Amino acid sequence: MKSSEGRLTRRRGMSKRTAGMDCKEFMRLIPIWLDGKLDGKRGVRFLEHMSSCSDCNEELHIQYLVKEGTARLESGGNFNLDKELSDKVTAYRKKLGRKHTENVIIYWMEAIAAVAIIFILVLVFMWM
Repeated sequence: MKSSEGRLTRRRGMSKRTAGMDCKEFMRLIPIWLDGKLDGKRGVRFLEHMSSCSDCNEELHIQYLVKEGTARLESGGNFNLDKELSDKVTAYRKKLGRKHTENVIIYWMEAIAAVAIIFILVLVFMWM
């Protein structure tokens, strides 16, 4: 079991580094991620750090519960914020996976186009 002293120490700046991101950067990115504005490599590192750092994962849950819970309490009704956060993380992983696939396809299309242009140029110069 981790002590609250360890979490407090990390939050004061002595953060541990996992998956290419430290806890301080993760904490700074939580509101951006919750607003759906975190993409690209930082998003991948964010998810990796969240998976490997229980303290930051806990902090993400707390901030999500505070943000969504207060909004939902005003409107009333039943809700399961833990499941909703889990669904949000899953959807974000899928979004990043699709984005990566799109980037790979674009890369290969550009490479094929470049090869085709070079091939055409070689043919043109050979017939001259």
